[in-house]
Amino acid sequence: MNLEFDDSIRMHPEVRRQERDKIRRLFIELVDRKLALHRNDPLNRFSIKCKDDVGPAPVIRWISQVLNRHVTELVVHISSYWSWPLSSQVDVSETMCQEIWESCSVSSITLKRLTFLFNQMFDVIPKSVSFDTPNLVYFEYSDAIADTYPKVNFASLVEASLDLRMTDDQISKAKFSEDGLFKEEEGNMVGNATVLLMGICNVKKLYISYNTLEVLAFCCKPMPVYNNLVHLTIKTHRDVEWESLTALLKNCQNLETLVFEGLLHREGMGSGECLCKNSEEEEVPTCLSSSPVKILEIMKFGDICEDEDMDKMMEQVEYFLETMPNLEQLIIHYETDIDEDVVEVLRQFQMVSREGLSKCKIQVISDNLNLSST
Repeated sequence: MNLEFDDSIRMHPEVRRQERDKIRRLFIELVDRKLALHRNDPLNRFSIKCKDDVGPAPVIRWISQVLNRHVTELVVHISSYWSWPLSSQVDVSETMCQEIWESCSVSSITLKRLTFLFNQMFDVIPKSVSFDTPNLVYFEYSDAIADTYPKVNFASLVEASLDLRMTDDQISKAKFSEDGLFKEEEGNMVGNATVLLMGICNVKKLYISYNTLEVLAFCCKPMPVYNNLVHLTIKTHRDVEWESLTALLKNCQNLETLVFEGLLHREGMGSGECLCKNSEEEEVPTCLSSSPVKILEIMKFGDICEDEDMDKMMEQVEYFLETMPNLEQLIIHYETDIDEDVVEVLRQFQMVSREGLSKCKIQVISDNLNLSST
């Protein structure tokens, strides 16, 4: 049996306070009634999506109940303008408990899939977050990084999706000094997500957001080694650097498929290896020259704000083609309705020399066309 509840649609800003109180009460009663009605039925999936009005107490109660019923998939999506402190403690054998979301502990030997998305207008650092889920195979997590991760047990994890975030204060400390200049000191960390990121190092498939790229740069040391990882997806942002991505790729020696959701990023101000073509005459080493990746997929190609963005995207893909020795397939998802542009992009990528490198099939896909060649 699957149970899914969502109050986020009804709790829109235009709803009056009195009406919101009524909706909140009816929603809580609905969830309680459904759980009681099916208390003896095997529960496969429980999904709860709600906003501020519901409050933490009912949510904790529901999660505790379904975990004790050995649910195999748990989805929790909280959208909040405020923090959710709770002084009471839930004490059961398999539970998510203690001052959600100041502290959070998930412990279950039956849970197979866990989605936990907690989004606030102003992120508050959780005091403590623990996951003791030895049989979990899928983990999707979005939250600010915690002060500590006392226990992280993902012994069976196969796939993970992470959107770890620094607070505004942490971002300011990480990126800017008092005079507004970029901090170049190496080894500084404004938070510590190392234990969590090390805890998922056995995954085969990983999705990380641009927020997580920043966490890897400023809140993780050393960089985890992902020897089992074969599929990596990166969501980029034009204001986020790729320095941590370079270090990450060096620690993914068995990676076969690399997917970019966008290509625009902030140019690094440091030195060392790079994923971009150097505009200067001197040669800069790149981890791409030893990359094991066979399939490279680019999403949102052509999604630009300025004309020069397209030039940057073209140059980046050409550099991938020039330097990745084992690349067998390049897939470009081009966001355009102009067929001539699709043809021209394919033509230009075909002209890139891959002398001494593997033969690579190039495919450019738009809403209207699907062109490919080798």
